[in-house]
Amino acid sequence: MTCDESSRLIDAYLDGELDAATCMRVEEHLAGCPACREKLESRQILTSLVAEEAPRYTASPFLATRIRAMLREEEPAPELERTPAPWWSFLSLRWIYSGVGTALAVVAFTLFFAAPGAFPELAQEGINDHIRSLQVNHLMDVASTDQHTVKPWFAGKLDYSPQVIDLKTQDYPLIGGRLDVLGGRNVAAIIYQRRKHYINLFVWPSDAAAIGDRATEKDGYHVISWTQNGMNYMAVSELGVKELKDFTGMIRTQVVPPLE
Repeated sequence: MTCDESSRLIDAYLDGELDAATCMRVEEHLAGCPACREKLESRQILTSLVAEEAPRYTASPFLATRIRAMLREEEPAPELERTPAPWWSFLSLRWIYSGVGTALAVVAFTLFFAAPGAFPELAQEGINDHIRSLQVNHLMDVASTDQHTVKPWFAGKLDYSPQVIDLKTQDYPLIGGRLDVLGGRNVAAIIYQRRKHYINLFVWPSDAAAIGDRATEKDGYHVISWTQNGMNYMAVSELGVKELKDFTGMIRTQVVPPLE
């Protein structure tokens, strides 16, 4: 083995990545080459310094959740598992072109696409905002358990005034608020706590599009949305769905209709 070959293999040798035969060849060369032994010792010293002196950071508790979700998305489907054929694949062209077939196809198309279409994307945005607020330690711009402190904080920062409700007596205390972006517009994020879990309640006017009553779940995160008194509401949390439904039910009962 030459010195050039040994230099290329030193890092792999240190990391235990070489097969037995190559490892023996490297060791034989090192035994008779002072220059390569010096390189090896330098790498060992550098490795020890990095291990001892480099800063260490604690990973976010939500990192494992996101990694597992990404791995699930990349898992190949089992060979025997077949993706169900879409419903329209069972319709022959001849049947579609018939009067009854065409009518039913139009009805099915309308039902499939007429529901408020932006919600799944908004739900994913809400989940992303929720996770990001916890990971970067930017859960709140204003930290307060007083609704009369949180509500005025939004004044001048948004083109509307979100209603802020405190559920402290129901064990869902208000803890603050922040500005966020959802659906391409600035929205109010009002933050509540349930034991060690947090709830992001996004609130914005429904003048452009009412999202209506929806509930969905992805990767352990639950999203419940509704439209009430001209405002859209979306609650996002990793809380169990029952507790999140309890929370949204209490919010809905305390929302005050606007003055006419």
